[in-house]
Amino acid sequence: MKKQRTLLGLMTAIVVVIAACSSATPGASAPSSASADPTSPTTQTSEQGEVTVVADWAGPAAGAVFDLTLDTHSVDLDALDLADATLKNDRGETLAARPWAAPKGGHHREGSLAFDGDSTAFFAGANWVELRMMGVGDLPERTLRWEIG
Repeated sequence: MKKQRTLLGLMTAIVVVIAACSSATPGASAPSSASADPTSPTTQTSEQGEVTVVADWAGPAAGAVFDLTLDTHSVDLDALDLADATLKNDRGETLAARPWAAPKGGHHREGSLAFDGDSTAFFAGANWVELRMMGVGDLPERTLRWEIG
């Protein structure tokens, strides 16, 4: 009887852990690359690999500043600094990232990622911009694109 209760308790704990690490979206399909949130054209989401990245950008008028939310149940995100992130436009011009302003949070981090350079000239006449991040989760590169022109 005692072994049965112990086994039942262990099985219950396993179910709770699995449920906590499962996707919050019932019936979610396979991970997508980068897609726009239909309710907000300023939001791009990448659910590839171990880490979900949600990036909000208010457009060229807001400058080269993106609000990022990273979420995972697989890896510790505290060491991630995004120092090698770049912003690229359709003319091939790039801006380099400043240090990521995101407090440590283990599996969940959010904060602003800003880029150095003349953002007015960078966005002027551009048709699109891409935010490129290296080494987020188990992917060598992650790219999110916004159409602007």
